[in-house]
Amino acid sequence: MLRQGPSLTTFALVGLLLAAMPVQADGEGDGWWLFDSQSWDWASETADTPYAIAVFGGAGTERNFTDTLENFHSYESSSDSLVAIAASQEIAWFRDQLSIEGEVMYGFHFGREEYHEFGVALYARWHDFPWNDYVLTTFAVGMGPSYTTEFPILETQDDPTDRSRTLNQFNLELTVAPPDDPSTSVMLRLQHRSGMFGMFGGVSDASNFLTIGLRQEF
Repeated sequence: MLRQGPSLTTFALVGLLLAAMPVQADGEGDGWWLFDSQSWDWASETADTPYAIAVFGGAGTERNFTDTLENFHSYESSSDSLVAIAASQEIAWFRDQLSIEGEVMYGFHFGREEYHEFGVALYARWHDFPWNDYVLTTFAVGMGPSYTTEFPILETQDDPTDRSRTLNQFNLELTVAPPDDPSTSVMLRLQHRSGMFGMFGGVSDASNFLTIGLRQEF
């Protein structure tokens, strides 16, 4: 069952557009948006709660990445489940809007088969939403290698020789928290593994898990 992942061209265009946005905020910096070094700070110098632990779990789906995003309202579960724990640390901040974080993750998969997953990822997390006075919201995109101790049935390709235990994570995460307790949030994450358009063992879109959990900052 060959699955198609998100368009590489789309990611490239979005990245270029973000990087090309000019800086115009209270006179800070005179460069281009993310390339303006005056607007970046190390998290160790500015962050009050630079660490976080997240516990989450959910179900896999036979749908590919794009179909999963487009059909949250009618999520089609497979017989695969995941429970996981992740620890993260903030690395740098762009003003008070964007944080860069590193994460290590362990997951236990069960259902049709049992196996373990280990991953590391780099996340970009956006914090600046207009409704934050009512519901504190962040949105993060993470990417990095993931290793499983088995070749998951869920990741079977049309050609069974196209497989790899080491694949790439491309995760999307949304958190919400009350303004009076910002350190504890409810987290929704789409945990995605793929072969980066066949770069890893000829694997295309491999697995997608829609998960929910709690994230604690400290």
